Amino acid sequence: MKRVWDVPEHVRTVHLCACTVEHAEEIGRALDDVDIVWWVKPPTGGLLAFLDREYHVFVDRTQRDAAAEIAQAILEPPAVEEP
Repeated sequence: MKRVWDVPEHVRTVHLCACTVEHAEEIGRALDDVDIVWWVKPPTGGLLAFLDREYHVFVDRTQRDAAAEIAQAILEPPAVEEP
């Protein structure tokens, strides 16, 4: 998973979503496929671990709308209608 130091110096990022590690990895792969810069902040460890259990995904602020569509498709897949 990418971390903040993997982001080019000229890119400014914004928070995209908080999710499980599995979703963060899947979102990251999808963002890589369309060349959107991203990174993940893992949950806080130590004494504050109970406050923060999710992975936070950040993306290039100029690509936030496109990234949000990708994340939404992964986090909220279309419901399958049963016959």
